[in-house]
Amino acid sequence: MFKRLAVIALLFGVLLAVAKSGGKTYTFSISDKAMAGNTELKPGDYYLRLNGSQVVVTTEGGKQLDITATVETADHKFDATSAICSTDDGTNRLISVELGGSSYKVVFQ
Repeated sequence: MFKRLAVIALLFGVLLAVAKSGGKTYTFSISDKAMAGNTELKPGDYYLRLNGSQVVVTTEGGKQLDITATVETADHKFDATSAICSTDDGTNRLISVELGGSSYKVVFQ
């Protein structure tokens, strides 16, 4: 009986920690070096988490990046998470990330 209560308490603690940590985390990849605002992103995977209106971007190694972004709502849900890039004057720029399964799009300044 005590083991069962301990397991239930542990699961409740984990669920509470997840709920407090913010929203869902999305993964996106950059295949070439790109600028997001004033921050240079190297090729690789990145993690994006929405916490209310705040956008948190981290590297594979867990380093949090300081990138200014806004969240916009589209009129439809996106099928998959995808990074939208553009090349201006030879510089690859991350314009936005469409968040799969939601109607949110993160737009970088």
